[in-house]
Amino acid sequence: MPHYFFDINDHDLSHRDDEGSDWPSREAAQAHAMRILADIARDEARRQDRLHLFVTIRNESRAVLAIASLAVACTWME
Repeated sequence: MPHYFFDINDHDLSHRDDEGSDWPSREAAQAHAMRILADIARDEARRQDRLHLFVTIRNESRAVLAIASLAVACTWME
């Protein structure tokens, strides 16, 4: 089973995944990265007006395979 690493980045937070985890396919790893983004956004969006998150997916050789991103913002129109 392929082993993937999921690094999390935004403007204030940076976490490098040094353990990684096994996922049966690229699609499963992608879905996991998207869940990470949603979970962080759910917690952090309450504290900030704007949020831009990235999850970098790396393989066992530590090469970057993909970057998942999510932007959340609220702008009042007055």
